Amino acid sequence: MHDDQPGTAEVAKHGSISRAFAGVICGVVAGMLIPGALASGCLFYFPEEKHADATWLFLWGEHWAIRVFASWVSAIGAGFVAGLVARQRGQIWAGVAALPSTLCWLAIAVIGWMQKVPFFEDRFQVETSIGNKLAASLLVLTVIPTACYGGLAGEKESKAVGEHFDSRRFTLIGIKWYHYLWLPILIQLQLTQASWAFLYGFEWLRNTWRSGFSLISIVPWIFTLLIWGTLSIMVDGALKCYRVLSGLEEIASARSRALKVLKYGFGSPLLAATLQTVISLLHYGLMKLFVHGQTPSGN
Repeated sequence: MHDDQPGTAEVAKHGSISRAFAGVICGVVAGMLIPGALASGCLFYFPEEKHADATWLFLWGEHWAIRVFASWVSAIGAGFVAGLVARQRGQIWAGVAALPSTLCWLAIAVIGWMQKVPFFEDRFQVETSIGNKLAASLLVLTVIPTACYGGLAGEKESKAVGEHFDSRRFTLIGIKWYHYLWLPILIQLQLTQASWAFLYGFEWLRNTWRSGFSLISIVPWIFTLLIWGTLSIMVDGALKCYRVLSGLEEIASARSRALKVLKYGFGSPLLAATLQTVISLLHYGLMKLFVHGQTPSGN
């Protein structure tokens, strides 16, 4: 016990200021990466907009309601990361980390309502739909509060595992630095896959709502629950992969840790992708069968 105390004290010497600074930086980075991954998944789901211009990064065509929801999810995720790293005053530092995003949406809202870029006279004319204008204005007001909510949750989580983080040197939230050379790629792929699966199920529900309730409308609900159920496989795999990488799950050998990372980090998304493909093909086959059955034969 006496031998362990100096090492822990040396690691725990990072003060609240350095943790707050790191939390803000991590929150800003997460706030850029998460929307990018969700935008990629949305773009896969709307293939007709593959050739969209640079504004797709901010305004997803006329899918402004989906954009608002994705921004809230991104703000919660980025705020959670900021609060998890900062440990103290997670709400405040999550809000600070959300400032660049808020300023970005403020600029988009101003340009949208004015229909031109300020200080450039009439050199740039901008046409933005009323839906995107309202969405940008709403995000100006809600991104920071949403991020603060995530920051509070991250702060609570960090207090539960703070001592464990301090016991692991040269780590960020318990994960060794060299894992961050490949983790952003894996996280990007998983978020892209998850956003596509969510939109796939959401579209079924929207079409069912438009067509009205009937006995046949139960079928899309079943497919929606099935494909959204695959998201639980991804989430469970991601959490277990994190526990292995952060040392929360003690594993004796490096080989066993690597195998578990492959199993949870890569195997779970592949399993979910396989099930999602099977479900979508089954849905497509039943839809074609139903349409063919409804088509009158030409005699």
